[in-house]
Amino acid sequence: MEDVAAAVVAHYERVRRDLPWRRTRDPYAIWVSEVMLQQTRVQTVIPYWERWMQKFPTVRALADAPLDDVLAAWAGLGYYSRARNLHKGAQSVREAGLPSRAAELREVPGIGPYTAGAIASIAFGERAPLVDGNVARVLARVFGIADDIKSTAGTRALWTHAGELMTALPKQSAPGSLNQGLMELGATICSPTSPRCLVCPLSAMCVAAREGRQDELPVVPRRKKAHELPVLAHAALWLQQGDAIVLARRAPHGLFGGLWELPQGDDRLEIARALGVTVDGDAVAYHDQTLTHRRLRIAVFRGSAPSRLVDAALPGYDRMARFTLTEIGKLGVAAATAAILSKYEDTPWNPIPKRSSSSPKATRRSSKGSASSASTSVTRTSSRRRSARRRGSTSSSTTRSR
Repeated sequence: MEDVAAAVVAHYERVRRDLPWRRTRDPYAIWVSEVMLQQTRVQTVIPYWERWMQKFPTVRALADAPLDDVLAAWAGLGYYSRARNLHKGAQSVREAGLPSRAAELREVPGIGPYTAGAIASIAFGERAPLVDGNVARVLARVFGIADDIKSTAGTRALWTHAGELMTALPKQSAPGSLNQGLMELGATICSPTSPRCLVCPLSAMCVAAREGRQDELPVVPRRKKAHELPVLAHAALWLQQGDAIVLARRAPHGLFGGLWELPQGDDRLEIARALGVTVDGDAVAYHDQTLTHRRLRIAVFRGSAPSRLVDAALPGYDRMARFTLTEIGKLGVAAATAAILSKYEDTPWNPIPKRSSSSPKATRRSSKGSASSASTSVTRTSSRRRSARRRGSTSSSTTRSR
């Protein structure tokens, strides 16, 4: 164990990447980076983290910010519950600040075992282990863990080995260097496919490398294919008055909590009755999107703009308001609505006065963000239910318009 720990630290201190959050010991900055890095690539996170730290430089600044501003700053990173939990956690430690011990950090809303270990070891030097996806892959291969790493037995084995490594770490070595070194190995060398064993500092001590089992380990549960996922079909209303469009904000909890989107429901007529409007019989656009555990299908119908808006008129929403496209660009917008708005800007189905060329693309921020969302795979939006040219996106969705 001591040999493994020492080799990881030596390799990390020699080749570690220069990342902005590694230039600070500020526990808040490290907390933000670790939450953003969950399910998201480093190169995607860097500009988000830098903008976030400029906008919310301290725990108090984040705690005092409206949730709408927080979600807008997060737009594009996906898994928005992470942003909501960051905000809630900041509010809980607004006065006292973040604690320094992993056990106490776990009492902060939104901070789990991994994040607590990262903050405690990197910012405060506590010998606290951690396990994330990259670390799990390294440990499973090095120690030959044959259990499914998502199972109770597999999880227990991973945390046991991580703890033993931390205990065996030489006294002169920094706990944060061991934890970041394990993460670095998983991110740059011990990749899911085609690991670079020839340059790995642990290859001589690795069970998988010695036995040629790199493709077998780690053992992970089979992921469902897109066609096996259940379908969530919704109707969305496009309600326009002048250059303003009606959006509804999801209640803070649940799917897309706190995000703005076109008013949606199971049936277009039921939505129309609830809002006191009339809607067209034919859809002007369709949006198909693959989420983590389901497929989302949205049909967009034009309707008359309501004379007045009633908050919480639809189940699942806590506010409704009119916004121009420029104003929408400053909101936290659900990826599906962002894709529909982006398609509308390309091919309007109900003209909105064009902004001057000097004006920023209002929904570009949202549509760009939705393309890098970690919670979706592709976006297609169209007027016909057929394959369409894929837009530049890492999310699985399609938007088709008439």
